[in-house]
Amino acid sequence: MAVNPDRAAVLEDIRALAGASAPALDDVERTLTDGYAHALQLESERLRLQRRLEQQAGALGTKPPSDQVAEITGLARGVAETDGELTELRAALALLKETAQRIRPD
Repeated sequence: MAVNPDRAAVLEDIRALAGASAPALDDVERTLTDGYAHALQLESERLRLQRRLEQQAGALGTKPPSDQVAEITGLARGVAETDGELTELRAALALLKETAQRIRPD
């Protein structure tokens, strides 16, 4: 699975703002919103892949074994990659959330 360019751009924005000395609160909040929206998209994709994986595993024996193994392997790989992307995105969002809390006026 190729790196999603939107994900890469969102991560780049998050990391840039989290590492900035004095980011604008509006920029931080907008980027947090974009990041959380992207995380929801990833979670949705992961759920879709997981359901499809479960369907294919439940249908074991109805197709030639090589077809089943290839499809199940691909789906499992997709779930694992999505999990990794979510972990990376959530960690970056946590840092940016700390930045937002630090720069928000009391």
